[in-house]
Parts: sequence; C-alpha cells; structure tokens
Amino acid sequence: MTMEKLSKQIQKLKYEIEELEKNIEAKAAEDAMALVRMQAKIFLEMIFAPYMDGICDVWGVSPEEGLHILIDKNATIDKIAKDNPEALAELMNQRELKMIFDVASPLRDVSDDWIKEKMGILFDVMAELRPELARGITEAPGGTEWFYDSLTGLQKMFFGKPQINIEAQ
Repeated sequence: MTMEKLSKQIQKLKYEIEELEKNIEAKAAEDAMALVRMQAKIFLEMIFAPYMDGICDVWGVSPEEGLHILIDKNATIDKIAKDNPEALAELMNQRELKMIFDVASPLRDVSDDWIKEKMGILFDVMAELRPELARGITEAPGGTEWFYDSLTGLQKMFFGKPQINIEAQ
C-alpha cells in the first residue's frame, strides 16, 4: 500500500469519525431536550396546572382570570406557598410530590439563567397541554416575568437551603 493511499484512508477515517461525533452530539442534544420536555410536562401536569386549578376553584374564576389576578398582584407561586405554610407542608408531604422531586432533582443545581433559557421549552409544552394557560401568561403584561419569578422562586423553595429568619436581639 502506498503512502498516498494510506493518507487518503486516514483522511476518510478522520472524516467518518467527525461525522460520528456530530451524530453523537446531535443525539445527546436530542436526548437532553427530551428530558427537559419530560421534566416540563411533569412540572406542568403535576404541580402548575393542579395548583392553578385549585386556586381558581377556590376563587370561583377560570384559570385565565386566576392568572391575570396573580400576575397583576405579582403573587408568584412561591410567595403564595410561603404565605400558606400549612398548605405548603401538606403539599410537600404528598408522596406524589416527593416522586416528582426525585425526577426533577437535576433542576436542583441549575442557574436562574438556565431557567430563563429553558422557559421557551416550558411554554411550548404548556401550549400543547394547556394552551389557555400559556396564552394567559405570554399575553398578559408582565406575565412572562411573573412566570420566571415563580419558577425561580419554586426552585429555591423546593431545592434551596432552608432559610432561618432569626432577628437579632
């Protein structure tokens, strides 16, 4: 075998390796996106939508009206939870929620910027599952910001270090 043939075979192998690496990266990105979409779906179906439905049932309003009330008052989900510690404790002790935490545990260490970047995926999934909620958030003035604040607040509430409020004497 001549050096020229060997060199061509090496170049061809390098090209094939590069193509395989690109395919592996694309598959990994696809798998990561599927995981993010699954986590978004779990969050929406198991936490956000039932929470909104529960609030709206108590208030006697539609989810769209409830969203507008929450957005107008800047009452983020975590703030409401903190203002209702008994209901929060009951929620946190539900077996289903503990299972959701296990599935969503990769979200424990994500940054606020990561959450902001992934909100588009969450809205895409929400538009599929509950289009009225997605529209209610995206079309309301300040709605997207309210949702971002709710998400980051929930992440800190569910996965953050416990905060102890101690007043100096």
